[in-house]
Amino acid sequence: MPHQAARADYTPHAGENRPSTVVSLASRRDPAASPKAPTFVVLRPPRQRQPGKLGLAFSVAVVVAASVLIVATMQRLPMLDLSRLRLAEPVAAISAEPRDESRAPDPDAFLASQIPPPDELPPPPAMASQDVVRESQLHLAKGGTLAGLLGGLDLDRQEINRALAALAPHLSLRRLPAGQEIQVRTRLAAAGDGAPSLEGLTIRPEVTRQLLLERLDSGAYRVSEKVFETVKRVMHAAGTIRGSLIASLHAADLPMKALTELLHAFSWDVNFQHDIKLGDRFATLIEQSWTEDGQRIDDGRLLWARLTTGGGRQSFSVYRFKPQGGREFFYNRDGESVMKALLRTPLDLARVTISSNFGRRMHPLLGFTRMHEGVDFAAPPGTPVLAAGDGKIVQAGPNGGYGNWVEIQHGGGLATGYAHLLRLAPGIRPGVQVRQSQVVGFVGSTGLSTGPHLHFELRRAGLPVNPLGVAQQSLRQRLKGRDLDRFKQVVERIDHLVRGEKAAVR
Repeated sequence: MPHQAARADYTPHAGENRPSTVVSLASRRDPAASPKAPTFVVLRPPRQRQPGKLGLAFSVAVVVAASVLIVATMQRLPMLDLSRLRLAEPVAAISAEPRDESRAPDPDAFLASQIPPPDELPPPPAMASQDVVRESQLHLAKGGTLAGLLGGLDLDRQEINRALAALAPHLSLRRLPAGQEIQVRTRLAAAGDGAPSLEGLTIRPEVTRQLLLERLDSGAYRVSEKVFETVKRVMHAAGTIRGSLIASLHAADLPMKALTELLHAFSWDVNFQHDIKLGDRFATLIEQSWTEDGQRIDDGRLLWARLTTGGGRQSFSVYRFKPQGGREFFYNRDGESVMKALLRTPLDLARVTISSNFGRRMHPLLGFTRMHEGVDFAAPPGTPVLAAGDGKIVQAGPNGGYGNWVEIQHGGGLATGYAHLLRLAPGIRPGVQVRQSQVVGFVGSTGLSTGPHLHFELRRAGLPVNPLGVAQQSLRQRLKGRDLDRFKQVVERIDHLVRGEKAAVR
């Protein structure tokens, strides 16, 4: 449907500042048709927007960001060597002609020319190959040897022999205990081929002594020894009786030696099977030896102990002291020795129960009532039996219904007897002098016996008496003179330590 166009100018209305063109369109489809009013279209150019405030601010921000980026880039580049800059031609005069922008130098290309090319950069340092040194912590197995332990590291046999020869003068290689810790240093060549070499080892055969084996440049080995200084430390252990006394002492981490000394010290005053009740308490101070690097040397020795009995109704305290010319043992706060003429419980560690008291009873094997002339202590077989006091052995061996029997004659017309022993202790025979608490035999069930126990008798002038009552009434030795003055100083020092431990616990 073709059209015919005619152009005419259009005069804008008042207020319009854009030129316009009026185009008239006429149809050619039917020339004979009645003419109609032409169709006019006004054509105007697009409106030109003026920059607003927002666009101006954005343009300023772009310029500022570009400037910051250029400054940061210039700071990261190396300083230019101005001495290398030169003009291609001398400048004769300043020309006022317009500058040809197409010939202006590129600043990026100029800066790049100041950076050395990659071919001129120094090469990275070469990584030198190094031998591999390894440290191993080993432990000697039961029945193992140091030679076998080192052989397990694939070391050369000749090196092992040289190392053992260097160590031999300093320790007994055959007596190293199972579990002995040994630190070994070996070196493996960087190439990775060949057996590793023994560079050295460290062994501590004793708590206070350490040996260091080192390889010399010649391939021989040298041994140096370090002896650690020892220091004394006081340890505090306390607790409450929750079950048996022995189990409660173990629960408080009381060392075995101190535990034995505590039981021994209180055995003259306390019947551990009947006097101790649940809720009774104990406290101890133990002196131990340690090395300067914190290794414990021994279990230590008991300095002081306190024990309550009867649910707290009674309290006993003992202090360790050595009088002039006497042997070191325990004394109560008044300076009286805890040792009496006779022990109440002549068994080690008090792992006993009284199964039959002194007096008339029905004999369990004979089946009739008769006088029981001693006290029976039930205890595990092999429990050590102690001499109740100092004296001389008058009988030792089988004795009818008593089984294996030991009788000791004490001073003052007193004698003690020990029956149904499993066996006698070495050296126990008639005529031998024994000291109080010395082991004379071991609990058994020989003779007329229904099970392992100790039958303990005490006779005064040949007549049987209750050993528990006599032992309780035995006299004690008391410190005097300068020994008593020294003892009071010991008590004061230990009491000060005890108060300090109480304050620390609070």
